[in-house]
Amino acid sequence: MSQMSLVDLDEFQIAIHGALTTWGDLGSSDDDLLSFLLLVQEKRTETENKGSVLDKRRITNDILLSALEELEEQSQTEAAVLRARFLEGEIIRQVAQRQHASTDQVNRWQKTAIRNLSLIILSRELVLREQRRQELEAMLPPSPYVQLFGFESTRQEVIDLLRRSDDSWIVAIVGIGGIGKTSLADFATRQLLNDLVFENIVWLRANERSLSGATLSPEQCYEHLLLDLAEKIWPEFSLSATGAERDRLRRVLKKRPHLIIIDNLETEENTAFVLEQVQELTEPSKFLITSRARPTLSPAVHFVSLEELSLPDTSDLFRHHAKTIGLIELSHASEGEIKAVYSLTGGNPLAIKLVVSLAAVLPFPQILNDLTRNHSGPIEEMYRFIYLESWRLLSAEAQALLQAMPLVAGAGAKPEQMQAISQLSSDDFWPAVTELAARSLLEVRGTIHDRRYGIHRLTDTFLRTEIIYWP
Repeated sequence: MSQMSLVDLDEFQIAIHGALTTWGDLGSSDDDLLSFLLLVQEKRTETENKGSVLDKRRITNDILLSALEELEEQSQTEAAVLRARFLEGEIIRQVAQRQHASTDQVNRWQKTAIRNLSLIILSRELVLREQRRQELEAMLPPSPYVQLFGFESTRQEVIDLLRRSDDSWIVAIVGIGGIGKTSLADFATRQLLNDLVFENIVWLRANERSLSGATLSPEQCYEHLLLDLAEKIWPEFSLSATGAERDRLRRVLKKRPHLIIIDNLETEENTAFVLEQVQELTEPSKFLITSRARPTLSPAVHFVSLEELSLPDTSDLFRHHAKTIGLIELSHASEGEIKAVYSLTGGNPLAIKLVVSLAAVLPFPQILNDLTRNHSGPIEEMYRFIYLESWRLLSAEAQALLQAMPLVAGAGAKPEQMQAISQLSSDDFWPAVTELAARSLLEVRGTIHDRRYGIHRLTDTFLRTEIIYWP
């Protein structure tokens, strides 16, 4: 039975009836053992983790018996009929004699009892599924968007690839900087939460530079990813270079389906190396990669190219972001004004948000005139101009905080770390955070339990090359 059939009570009752009918059959199939239920799956995992002999029949029967005890509190007669019919193996006529009732009455009791038993188990299943969904959601970093615009067909393509159980073990979203790769990966992952396709979801952020700014080799980059992955799967365990520990990680990913997101790969060399190495960790686990580069030669990977927003989607994003940061007047900009932004930014989401954020300080016509005069063509030059304008308009405290962020750009930092490296007082720190977030220069990362802040790779590049002159 598929997960979707949980909403079909008639089909669910048939499955419960089948499990009751085979109560004492040790050779029951997975269908008769209710293997589609998360209640069953988690109990099996718990049994395996304890090193006990896995008795699938007993696990299913324990779940049925627990629900039967709850049914008994509602109706002793219904519970007695099910116990006699399926646990003790009596026929309808025998049960009728015991209950001093007709066979027709016993049939009606049995039908009602199976329905009520099914409702009890279904209720427990749905509660467990929601609990598990919330646990998985808590493992994700905060969404980098309030509302996602555009990419409708691409969104569905990525979701379908991740849902498939055939050869789509590695999916790579590729596109230029600021185009929305991380947002798309986040959206697709959250859409899969309700399906509970994956037992665990781990979000990794690739860091291709050391704290000193030196570029890491592909081997070093991948080693950092493995260390991060191991730490998130086993918080008490650190992965080292030993073969035994690497093999343990491989066995876990091979045994149970995990979804591993590797976000923010940049160079073709590092991307190609990571794609090659993770091959041995797939099936049933899957990898979702975001990268600026698409290697010329790569293993069996499903590449999804992310293009720029259309003019209508640009218009929607423009107006939405203006409202979000309190620029109500700008949210009513004319189609001509938005079209001018579109022609200059090419429908790049990050560039659009940065331009809108500039309007919090500069007159909008001046932004368009300056951008037209200084935009020479390549996207990097456009970003350089926008970032220089944004930097010039920041307060001294916000500049100090932003200038310190390349030290933690890869993994992000906790507020206390950011305050320490920026040397801002408590009175100055949070206003600076708010100012940078309003200008789309600071990203919220981590989880709801471990909040961190970082900067986009393009922001990091601007600071290193234009402000602090690091490699």
